[in-house]
Amino acid sequence: MKKLIDRTAVVTGASRGIGLAVLTALAKEGANIIACSSKSSDELDILYRNVAEKYCVDVTPVYFNLADESSVKLGMKKIRDLNVVVDILVNNAGVSHMSLVPFTKMDDLHRVFQINFFSQFLIVQNMLGLLKKSSHASIVNMASVAGIDGGVGVSAYAATKASMISLTKVLAQECSQMKIRVNAVAPGMINTEMASQMGEKAINEMISTSAAKRLGSSDEIANAVVFLASDDSSYINGQVLRVDGGIK
Repeated sequence: MKKLIDRTAVVTGASRGIGLAVLTALAKEGANIIACSSKSSDELDILYRNVAEKYCVDVTPVYFNLADESSVKLGMKKIRDLNVVVDILVNNAGVSHMSLVPFTKMDDLHRVFQINFFSQFLIVQNMLGLLKKSSHASIVNMASVAGIDGGVGVSAYAATKASMISLTKVLAQECSQMKIRVNAVAPGMINTEMASQMGEKAINEMISTSAAKRLGSSDEIANAVVFLASDDSSYINGQVLRVDGGIK
């Protein structure tokens, strides 16, 4: 039996990679999707339509730019204007950044924080009013093992993900009276476009330190998100679920 029938999920960064896998996995379990991405395209519209038809759900695209606070606010207004109860919020969108601390430009630091943390914070603020109307409300934030363990060259990225982990724990406490659960998934090295940007050496080093001896897949992360979004995890709150293949 499908786990999320008649529920509505907002998914950011839903056009590719982990976000698209999350969208598909939630739809497969019966959830209607509000798919947030930065810009529309004919290919993306067709993709969303195919997912909707395959799983007999609604997929509603909403486009806004996470790097622009005013654009995020407009996107949130579009979602509120849909006049639906939101049961699930997946804060997935994000960008990577590779640079040693001495060579990290402040403009880049501000940009990565704006996309990976400030915009997610703003989205949560705007969605809480819709989530608290649900009897099955769950927020799933996308963190990273980098936000827990750190790593060479990922100071900006790791700091944003550490911030998301802290926000997850704070929200779990603040939202308890609203019956909204808040958890995070911390992926290791996943076979996505973001991973390819880190370079072959970094990928090989990550594989060598993993008990699984391979990269993870977007579907494996999506399965973890579905678990935390569903009632299967009803007694899990304020936690960070590592999905990293067993990094040593």
